[in-house]
Amino acid sequence: MSLHDPFPQQNSSDDEEAERSKDALTEQGMLAFASTLDDFMDEEVVDEQGTPIGTLACYWQSRKGRLVFLGIKLNAHESVRLVPGHSSQLDDRNACIRLGFDAADIESAPQLDCAAELDATIEQAVYEHFRIVDRNLHGDFRYVAPS
Repeated sequence: MSLHDPFPQQNSSDDEEAERSKDALTEQGMLAFASTLDDFMDEEVVDEQGTPIGTLACYWQSRKGRLVFLGIKLNAHESVRLVPGHSSQLDDRNACIRLGFDAADIESAPQLDCAAELDATIEQAVYEHFRIVDRNLHGDFRYVAPS
């Protein structure tokens, strides 16, 4: 299985330098992750255990490219659920995306139509749902749909 982690890690002895390096790598990794997502439109999405749960219907990327939210169309449902992209991995070999969350959390995540605007209120609801803390709200996302 060929998985690409959008957040490579690097160790450093200087705490401040390590934090700056982590931020830079995270930003660089997220930009690379977002640029590859177009190749995974309508491809299978699996939960953290590898269970198929749906397909990638669309995604929203922050204007600066540092954050991505995935629109997951659940199997046997018409709704699209919002999932933070930061803990996702792209699997080139199996042409799927592995989300870093369990199926129950994904299935109960906030819904948003792919053509709708992702604003700070919805962003906050997604962070709360997935118990993600210490996030600054951006509310400045552009929608990306299949071409």
